[in-house]
Amino acid sequence: MRLKRLARIIAGHKLLLAVVLFLVLLSTIFFILGPRLLGSITTEVATSLITAANTQTAIDINFSLLGRTALILLAIYIISALAEIASGILMAKVSQKVTLELRAKIVHKINTLPISYFDRHKFGDTLARITSDVDTILDNLSQAFTQILSSVMLVVGIVIMMFSISWQLALIALATIPISSIIAALIAKVSQKYFKATQDHNAEITAQAEEIYTGHSVVKAFAAEPLMAQKFQRENQKLRDNTFKSQFTSGLIFPIVRLVGNFGYVFIAAVGSILALDGKLQIGDIQAFIQYIHEFNQPLSTLAQTTSMVQSTLAASDRVFDFLDEPDEPDNRATAQLPKTIRGHVEARDLVFSYPDNPPVINHLSFRVSAGQKVAIVGPTGAGKTTLVNLLMRFYDLDSGQILLDSVDIADVKRADVRSEFGMVLQQTWLLDDTLRENLRYGKPNATDAEIMAVAKAAGIQHLIDDLPRGLSTQVSEEHDILSAGEKQLLTIARAMLADAPIMILDEATSNVDTRTELIIARAMEKLTQNRTAFIIAHRLSTIRNADLILVVNNGDIVEQGTHAQLLKQNGFYADLYNSQYHDMLKE
Repeated sequence: MRLKRLARIIAGHKLLLAVVLFLVLLSTIFFILGPRLLGSITTEVATSLITAANTQTAIDINFSLLGRTALILLAIYIISALAEIASGILMAKVSQKVTLELRAKIVHKINTLPISYFDRHKFGDTLARITSDVDTILDNLSQAFTQILSSVMLVVGIVIMMFSISWQLALIALATIPISSIIAALIAKVSQKYFKATQDHNAEITAQAEEIYTGHSVVKAFAAEPLMAQKFQRENQKLRDNTFKSQFTSGLIFPIVRLVGNFGYVFIAAVGSILALDGKLQIGDIQAFIQYIHEFNQPLSTLAQTTSMVQSTLAASDRVFDFLDEPDEPDNRATAQLPKTIRGHVEARDLVFSYPDNPPVINHLSFRVSAGQKVAIVGPTGAGKTTLVNLLMRFYDLDSGQILLDSVDIADVKRADVRSEFGMVLQQTWLLDDTLRENLRYGKPNATDAEIMAVAKAAGIQHLIDDLPRGLSTQVSEEHDILSAGEKQLLTIARAMLADAPIMILDEATSNVDTRTELIIARAMEKLTQNRTAFIIAHRLSTIRNADLILVVNNGDIVEQGTHAQLLKQNGFYADLYNSQYHDMLKE
C-alpha cells in the first residue's frame, strides 16, 4: 500500500520518467551489445590462428574488420556511459521534486492538524518525519529507481542474448534465479522490521536531542546531565542494535546470491566445455556467454543490494504517510457568517468540554461579556483558564454548549473566520527567525514601516528599534539573546496591536518578567486593549484589579464573577486567592 502511494507520487512526473526510461533502455541495449562484439573479435582471431595452424600457412587476420568492430565497440560503450550518467541526473531531479512535494504535503498537514495532535505527539518525532525520513526517501529513491530499472532491463536483455548463444547454458543460468529470489525475499522480510524500528528509534533520538537542547538550562540547574545522558544512551543503544540488525540481515543477501551464482558457474563451465568440444559453440560465443553470465550476476547482485535501500525507503515512507493520514481538523461547512464589523460581545452558554479519554475540564460554564469589556480569568493551576480561551478561538470543539460572538454561534462559522477576530499575547513569546520588521507585521503582512513604528511607539519599543544598528532590519529569533524576555514580550504586544483584532487574549503575559518590566508591559497592554474586548488570564491578581469583570474559575466552572472590589467584599474564593498572594508579597 505504501509502495503504491509512493509510486503514484513518482508517476506524477511522467515526462521526466519517460526520458529516464528511454536513457536507461538505450544504455542497457548498448551495454548488452558489447560482449557479443567482443566475442566476434575473439572468434575472428581464433579462427585465423586455427586455420593457419591447420593449413600451415601465414596467419591472415582481418585487421580492418577488427578495427571497425573495435571502434563500434568503443562508441557504444561511450554512448552507454553517457546515457547512464544522464539518466542518473534526471532521476535525481525527479527525486528532488518528489521530496519537495512530500515536504509541501507535510507542512500543509501541520497547518491542518488539530491542536490535539500536538498534545499527543513529541515535537522531535514530527521533526524527524519532515527531515530524516524524507531525506531517506530522497537519498534512496534517486539511486534505487535507476539501479532497479537498469538491472531488470539488463537481466531481460542478457537472458535474450544468452538464449541466442546456447539455450542449454541459458537454462542452467536461469535455474539460479528462483533460488536467489526466494532467499532474498526471506531475508528482506526479516530485515524490514529492523528498518522500521531503526526509523522509529531515530525519531526518538531526535525528540530527545530537541528536549535536551531546549531545556539545557533546566538540565544544568538540576545537575541532570548524567540522567539525560543515560536516557539518551539507552535509546541510542536501541538505535545502534536495530541499525546493526537491519544492515546485517540485508547484507546477507548479496553474498548468498553471489554464492548461488558461483554454483551456476561450475555447471555452465562443464556443459559449455562439452558443447565446445562437439563444435556447437565458437570460442567467441563461449567468451561472450561467460561475460554475459558475469554481467547477469551483476544486476542480480545490484537488485539484492538495493533491497536494503527499498526496505529503508518503505520504512521511512510508512512514517511519512502515517503522518499524512492523520485526521485533519474538521473543516465545518459554514452555515453562518460573522458581521463585517465585530463589536466584541461574547457569550458562553453551558459549556462542557473534555480532552480525549479524560474527564470534563469545563463543566456547564456560562458567562456574558459586553463589547469593549476587559475580562480577567483567574483561578488555580488546572482550573481550566487556558482551555477556556482555546475554546473561544475554536482550537477545540465543545462537547456541548454554545459560544456566541456578536450573537452568532462560532460553531457555525469557519474556524479561520473566528480566529481572524482574535489577537493573542501568550506567556511564552514566539518569534520568527527573521527581521524585526517581519515579526511585527506577522499579523498584517502589508503594513508599512510608518505603521510599524507607530505601534512600536505605543508599545514602548521605539527606542529599542532606534538603538539597534539595523533598526527594523535587525535579525531576531526566539533563541537569540539580542532581546530580553521583557523586550520580546513588548514585541509580541506591538505585533498584536498592528494586527488590530477586535478581541484580545492575554495569557499570563507578565508572569515571566520582573516587577519593573511588568509595569512597562502593563502600560503597553492597557493601550493594546483600548476599545477592544479583552480576556486576560492572570497569575498575579494585582495586575487585574481594574478589570471590568473578573471570572473566577475552579474545577472547570465559574465559581464567582464581578469586579475586584465586589469579589473582595464577598470574601470568598477570589478573596482567599488575592489575600494569599498579598501576604506572600509582604513576606518577600
